[in-house]
Amino acid sequence: MQNLTKEMRTMIEEQFPFLATVDKDGYPKIGPKGSLHVLDSQHLIYYEHTFRHAYSNISANGRVAVAVADRQAQKGFRFEGLAHLHEDDEITERFLPKQILERFNRGAVVIIDIHSVYKLDNTLEAGTRII
Repeated sequence: MQNLTKEMRTMIEEQFPFLATVDKDGYPKIGPKGSLHVLDSQHLIYYEHTFRHAYSNISANGRVAVAVADRQAQKGFRFEGLAHLHEDDEITERFLPKQILERFNRGAVVIIDIHSVYKLDNTLEAGTRII
């Protein structure tokens, strides 16, 4: 696993990321993850509170992709990896904001190990693996 670049970290923090999973029948599911951010140079993190598609799919098969793009710059990245769910454990205690529990009465932490990164630029390099 290699480290995220400053450009990748900035894009995740400044743009709106979308998480993709696959259900048990092989159908893709994608949705925005407003809480998704960089945990460290090799991991992403977000807070799960709906406990629907993404939660079920990650529980069954931890493979995920996160896409983030800057529309104006026509540049972006797709991060692929393995997601790990944490509920009622020390990871949840450490990272889950109290506001999530106050608002939704339940929350989980999802940590994504980044295995590969691809360009989503509007160039001939689109889809090129860069990490």
